[in-house]
Amino acid sequence: MMLVFFPPLRPIEMVSIKPTPSELYDTDYYAWVQDQVRALREHRTEEVDWENVAEEIDDLGKSEKWSLESHLETLLEHLLKLAYSRGTIRARNARLWPGTVKLGRAKIRRRLAQSSSLRPKMVELFGDAYDDGRTPMLPSVNLPEDAIPSSAPGRLSRFWTTTLCPNRCLWPDDFAYGVTTSEFI
Repeated sequence: MMLVFFPPLRPIEMVSIKPTPSELYDTDYYAWVQDQVRALREHRTEEVDWENVAEEIDDLGKSEKWSLESHLETLLEHLLKLAYSRGTIRARNARLWPGTVKLGRAKIRRRLAQSSSLRPKMVELFGDAYDDGRTPMLPSVNLPEDAIPSSAPGRLSRFWTTTLCPNRCLWPDDFAYGVTTSEFI
C-alpha cells in the first residue's frame, strides 16, 4: 500500500464584495444609515450617497410637518367634540377630551419650539387639519354632516386659547376670517 500525501488545503479566502451605498440603501437601510453617518462624521465626502442622503433629509422635514399637522388635527377634533357634543356622550368624555386638548396644545408648542420654521406653516395646515379633525368627529358624537361648518369658521388663534372650551367653543359670529401667523401662540 502506498501512501499519498497531498499538500495541506488552505482555507478559501473570502472575497468581500461591499455593495455600493445606493445598493445598500435598497437592501439594508440601517447599515446604509450607519455608513452614511460614519462617512459624514469623518468628512469622507467621496463615500456619501448624496442623492439618497438628500432624499432622506427632505423626508425628515416632511415628517416634522406631518407630525405637526397630526397634532393639530387631534386638537381640532377634540375641540369640536367639546363644542358640539351633548348629553351622555359629552358626560362620558368630560375628563378625556379636555385632557386631549391640553396634550395636543402642548405637543404643538413643543414641535414649534423644536422647529420654529414650521410656525408660518400653521396657517396653511389649519384648513386641512380642521377638515381632517371634523371628519371623524361627526360620527363619534352622532352628528349629521351639516351640523357644523365644513370649513373652519374662524381664526387659528381662537382654537389656541386655553379658555376655549368646554362650553361654547367656536362658531360662527365669534370672529372673522383672516389668519396671521403670529396669532396662534
